[in-house]
Amino acid sequence: MSEAVTRAPRGATRVAALDGLRGLVIVSVVLNHAGGVLWPHGAAYDVPVVNGLLGGGAVIVFFVVGSFIVASGLVRDRERGTFDPWRFYLRRLVRLGAQLVLLCAAVAVALQFDPVPPSGEVLANNILHVLTYTFNEYGQTDFFSVRAELGHLWYLSVQQQCYLVLPLLLAPILVRRYRWALVVALIGVCGLVYWWRQEVVDDRGWVIASSLTSTRADGLVWGVVMALLIPVAARVRGWRHLLWISGLVLVVLKLVLPELPELAYLGPWSLAFTFVAGIVVLAIWQLDEPTRVSRLLSWSPLRRLGRASLSIFLWHLPIIVIITRHTPDWRWQVRTLLALVVLVAVVVVMERYVEEPVRRLLASRPVFRLRPATAADEQAART
Repeated sequence: MSEAVTRAPRGATRVAALDGLRGLVIVSVVLNHAGGVLWPHGAAYDVPVVNGLLGGGAVIVFFVVGSFIVASGLVRDRERGTFDPWRFYLRRLVRLGAQLVLLCAAVAVALQFDPVPPSGEVLANNILHVLTYTFNEYGQTDFFSVRAELGHLWYLSVQQQCYLVLPLLLAPILVRRYRWALVVALIGVCGLVYWWRQEVVDDRGWVIASSLTSTRADGLVWGVVMALLIPVAARVRGWRHLLWISGLVLVVLKLVLPELPELAYLGPWSLAFTFVAGIVVLAIWQLDEPTRVSRLLSWSPLRRLGRASLSIFLWHLPIIVIITRHTPDWRWQVRTLLALVVLVAVVVVMERYVEEPVRRLLASRPVFRLRPATAADEQAART
């Protein structure tokens, strides 16, 4: 009884801090996609620090956080003997499919009002590959048919393709008997992904290298490595100080990215950013009590943004692209305000009438769960 009481605050704290981290990332992603579309790349983009805040690169953190949470949950289920891979796959389909279907339907309707709507075949191909999580592959073979409104969904394709093999990778015999060998092998996989990314950049260009599963899976693999290191990390002290240091380094890396050579986000910078992001996530997970950094990340607005990060991610780019296309003569300030209002309204509706019911469904129905939900499970349901 006392053990459960003492562990609950720790779990709640680390889950809230990870939500806050995701909240920071989703703000960065939206700002990056809005720049040059909703508003022009003006003088602010010439200021180094501001340019770093408005630029991209942060999506790697989503990969690391998501795979860390999912992998740690799978390992925990393996240890308890309660894991069922078919339930895992079913949960993933329901978790993402509820909003993806609505998103594709909304985009299909909105495109009918475009001056030159896409052909039915083009739109059908886009939607088919989005819903089957092969959109990144579709972009390689027919790049000019990819709809800008859906272009960001390469991320979900990479993520779900990796999650397809994750339960097989974390088999009990591997996790229990060969954990260290598995860790070493996965670190090697990270190196291979990085090497292959450089090859693809040179041979096929940055667009392909930015969205292939084989070139962008290192963040997901690194999150799995961090999850496998949880038992070892639990014996290490000083995580509160390491969180300060790694958090500061992560911010600096994000801010200096625009000042680095072109495509640095696919080069050595990506290795450093992925590595440090994993340390930040593991440090948050190992905190015994709240710190100033975890309290900052647990700030209610950031936490709410993190909890709604899936809805924001799915809907922000279609809203930005469609509004921009239909308001070419508007002042960018008015257009931006309209896009923000629409995005907030859509996210509120999605969270209340889609996300929350889906979370309750996944947590309560036996077909989706073999054991009672914990705070960590609720976090996993949001990845």
